[in-house]
Amino acid sequence: MSLWRRILQGMTAFSADTVISNLAAVLSAALVFRYLDVSAYGQLTLVLSCYATATIFLDFGLDGVFTAEIARARGAGNLSWARFLLTRYLWLNVIMSCVALIAFLAVSYQQRNPLWAVMGFYLLTTALNGVVSVLFHSHTRYRRLVAQSITRSLSRLLLLAVLPLWWRGETLQGVAWTYPLMDVVALAVSAWLARKIWRSPEDVGIERYSLASLTVLFRRQGVYATLSVPVKKIADQLPIWFLKALIGDVGVGLYGAAQKGFSLLYAFFSALETTIFPLVSEQMEMNKERLRIALRQMQKYSFWLGFAVAVVGSLTARWLILIVAGERYLAAASLFRVMLWILVVYAFAQSQRPLFYALGQQKWLFVLYLFNSLIYALALPLAIVSVGVIGAAWATLFYIVLSAITRMVVLQKLDLWAFVGPRDMFKIEGFDRRLWQTLRAWVQSRLGSGGSAVGKE
Repeated sequence: MSLWRRILQGMTAFSADTVISNLAAVLSAALVFRYLDVSAYGQLTLVLSCYATATIFLDFGLDGVFTAEIARARGAGNLSWARFLLTRYLWLNVIMSCVALIAFLAVSYQQRNPLWAVMGFYLLTTALNGVVSVLFHSHTRYRRLVAQSITRSLSRLLLLAVLPLWWRGETLQGVAWTYPLMDVVALAVSAWLARKIWRSPEDVGIERYSLASLTVLFRRQGVYATLSVPVKKIADQLPIWFLKALIGDVGVGLYGAAQKGFSLLYAFFSALETTIFPLVSEQMEMNKERLRIALRQMQKYSFWLGFAVAVVGSLTARWLILIVAGERYLAAASLFRVMLWILVVYAFAQSQRPLFYALGQQKWLFVLYLFNSLIYALALPLAIVSVGVIGAAWATLFYIVLSAITRMVVLQKLDLWAFVGPRDMFKIEGFDRRLWQTLRAWVQSRLGSGGSAVGKE
């Protein structure tokens, strides 16, 4: 399968996952609100918050490192190293999830609250699903990865819909059990989908590798990937914290509403980065020039698509906010307009993280995360004090632009080949002409003007 066809396959699959999973999440939330009162929902939210915090310690944020390294090993034909990494990632997740399970069971026993035990089992099933996700992602089996995700979403929706039929105890506990149970269903489906990938040739052995090999990888890349996790999470929350301190709950609510709307659009654009993440590491070992051309073309098309969405979204922002959120949230429209231009900048940033991982330069990525987050923390209060709530949106846009520029500069210094600059945004190449001719022929055939030609074919 060609590189472009694999990219298109991944984009289509992840976009479908975004639509289906978001719809299932909305319907699931509606059912949960029907089952639980405010107090019970507060208890569930608390244990889910603790679960989310504990997931950091399942693999210490190393999933990206393992995915990129396995993909690179496959591209280089080193299947034994790929198998060694996958098995060790499995053991890491199993051991840490068992430790987390024991800890949550202890808390459950101490507090006489079974919800903690349920979350402990949820951590175990999450860890096992995480291993399968890395397997599928590193092998660029996008449709299987999406099938796993959609299975989780739809199975939980189904479990919630028929909750009175299979659960006779306290409703809160039944709702909590839908989380690990959806993972169990996904694991059953994933195990069947992964059976052919997991089977390796008989001559692929991992005996030549040891813990020392993994330690070298962790020191060179893993430790910085782990350190990047809290930095990114803190940076994401900075606007909320500063708005709460300087403006109050109203400012937080307006920013949150605008961010929610932007996130729905951003999910479709981020699908491209998810798609190319393992491909960059794989193709770097196989055909660098073909990869460079593909990244350049993706940057161009993402730029113009993002520009179109930003323009249309800016013109219709007020109308969209009025329909979706109501008149009380109309002030969020101005923030939403600013956030939309992040999609234009993202065209330059979408390939940068995969390139840093493919080059094994997580150290530089961590340094840039830290540096840009510090500048962001200084810019946010200044912007909010100067222009109000919308200052948080402008500071966020500035942060994204700064991140894209600093990464671009460092990539150019690290490896000139990995540098994908902005010069070709307005350049029409042979590939663009062929793509335009293909699209025009397809549209003409669909509209009927090319009906006779279709009949001849």
